[in-house]
Amino acid sequence: MSLSLPSDAQLDALREVANIGCGHAANALSRLMGGRQVDLSVPRVLLAGPEDAAGMLGGDGPAVGAWLSITGGLRGVMMLGLSQADGQSLETLLLGDQTSGQEERDSAVSEAANIVASACLSAIGKLTSWRLMPSVPTLRRGSARVLVNAAVSQVEGDASRVVVLEARFMASSTPSVSGQLLLVLERESSRALLARLGV
Repeated sequence: MSLSLPSDAQLDALREVANIGCGHAANALSRLMGGRQVDLSVPRVLLAGPEDAAGMLGGDGPAVGAWLSITGGLRGVMMLGLSQADGQSLETLLLGDQTSGQEERDSAVSEAANIVASACLSAIGKLTSWRLMPSVPTLRRGSARVLVNAAVSQVEGDASRVVVLEARFMASSTPSVSGQLLLVLERESSRALLARLGV
């Protein structure tokens, strides 16, 4: 795989992986929110450095992010990212009230990220016949740029250029919740994934 100039077939294969994985993640999020509909955008594939990836998540705006390292056939990070306002909306939907303490709110978002990432990796695992396991979630609040840089720094190998599979989601809920799912893969893992798919 030439990561600087991926072929159309390779891009299509990566988009399909993202579509399958993120689709299962969106279904898991829907169940978590009481069956509310969760719509998913067409996934994007980007060869990026950490700064470019951070821009995908909103640049310097306040955000909440929860990420999990991936072990098994792939090396990378799965991240659930939300703006500060969307994070608060998700917490309210999951906990049912506005009076929960910060620790409880953090725990709710971390558990949501764990469920979403597990669903995504399980779907990709079935596609590739790899056993993919997520780590314990790490949750942080701050600017989107800082959060993504922190998540990407967990990727083993050369994190200066990574392959980012990104999809945006929007839940039909009150309050509404939208955010992003980022699957960040180390370069050699991207090559391995495409080879596994025969592309």
